[in-house]
Amino acid sequence: MMGNCRRWRYNQGKLQQETEFSEYGYGRAGGGKDMTDTIVGNTLGIFSLCLTISFATKNIVVNRQKNNLYLCAAVTTICLLLLETATVYLENNRSASYVILYRMINSLGFSLSPLVPFFLLCLNSIGKSSTLKALLLRIPLLINAVVCVLSCWTGWVYYVDAAGHYTRGDLFLLPAIVSMYYIIGLIAAILRTNAEYEWENNKVLLLILLVPVLCMVIQIIYTGFIIIWASVAISLLMYYIYLRELQFTYDAPTLIKNRSAFEKDMEHSGKASEQVVVVVIDLNHLKTINDCFGHTAGDEAIVDCANVIKQSFKGIGRPFRIGGDEFCVLCKDMPVEAVDKALYQMDHAAKDINRNRRFPLVLAYGYSVFHTRGREDIHTVFTYADRAMYEHKARLKSDV
Repeated sequence: MMGNCRRWRYNQGKLQQETEFSEYGYGRAGGGKDMTDTIVGNTLGIFSLCLTISFATKNIVVNRQKNNLYLCAAVTTICLLLLETATVYLENNRSASYVILYRMINSLGFSLSPLVPFFLLCLNSIGKSSTLKALLLRIPLLINAVVCVLSCWTGWVYYVDAAGHYTRGDLFLLPAIVSMYYIIGLIAAILRTNAEYEWENNKVLLLILLVPVLCMVIQIIYTGFIIIWASVAISLLMYYIYLRELQFTYDAPTLIKNRSAFEKDMEHSGKASEQVVVVVIDLNHLKTINDCFGHTAGDEAIVDCANVIKQSFKGIGRPFRIGGDEFCVLCKDMPVEAVDKALYQMDHAAKDINRNRRFPLVLAYGYSVFHTRGREDIHTVFTYADRAMYEHKARLKSDV
C-alpha cells in the first residue's frame, strides 16, 4: 500500500518541501496518530477473534472438521493483524537495522494473505471436491508463497531498500489476485448450497464476505486506509454468529431444517397460507439398521432419506427433520395432486437408491390438509397426518 510522506531538499539555496511517494506493505508511512489508530483497530480485531476462537473451541460449529478450518482462518487473521501492526511500527521508526526484519514480515504477510479465503473455501466445500481439485486449489497458494519469499531479494511483490523505504513491485497485486480467486470460489460454493440452505441465509453470508472485499478495494485505491484485516476480523466474528444461527435452525447431518424451525414455520403457515398440506414421513427399521450395521449406517440411512425427500418435494414443499427417524414436509398453497405426485416420486427414488444399499430404505407416510377456513387448527391437522403415517406403517408391516 502507499502513503504520502514529506522530505526536504535544497534548490538554488532555498529549503523546499518535496512530496515523495512512499509505499508500505501492511503499514502506513504517516504520523504517530495514524500509527496509533491502526494499532488500536488491529488490537480490537485481535481481541474479537480471540473471543471468537474461545467460543468456537467450546461450541463446535457445524462439525469438527469445519470447526477446525474456521479456527485456522481465525488464527491466520490474528497473525496477519500482528504482522500489519509490526509493519506500521517499522514504517514509522525506519532504521537500517530493521531492514531484514521488515522484509521478512512483508514476505510472511503477503504469503499468508490468501490463506484466509482458502480456509473458508475449504470449509464450504468439504465433501464436494475431488482429491485432484483439492490439490489444484493449493497450487496458487504455493506460487504466491514462493514469489513473496523471493521478493526479499528480487523485489517482485515489494522492495525495501537499505534505508528501510518500502515500494511496490511489479507483482504487487499477486496476493490480492490469488485471494480474489479463492473468494470467487467461495461465493460459487455458497451459491451451490442454495438447494441446502435457504437463499435468505446465503444472502446474509454473501454480505458478510463482501465487507472485506470492499475494504480491500478501498485500501488498494486509497492507500491511506489500513482496514483490510480489521474488516476480516469483524467478518469472521459475524461468520461465527451466522454458523451458530444455522445450528439453531438446521439439522447438521441432513442440512434440512430442524424441529425448532418446524414449529415456527408451521405456526406461521397456519396464519399466512390459505391451504397447507402437512406430510409426515417416517424411516422404518432404523433401530434394526443401527443394531445390525452400526450407528454409522443408521446415520447414512437418515441422510439418504432426507436427500430423497428433498429431491422429491423440490418446488412442492419445505422438508424438516422433526425427530430421530421422522420428517415432515409443509406444502403451502399446493394442490393435493402435486403432493401425491411427489410421494410417488419419493417411492420410486427410494427403490432406485435401494439397489446399491446393504439395507433398504422403507418410508411410511401420511398427510392431511389444513384450510384457513376449516374447523381444525394446523396442529390438529398435523396429528391427523401423523395418524395417517402410522396407518401406512402398519400396512407396510402386514405386507412383509
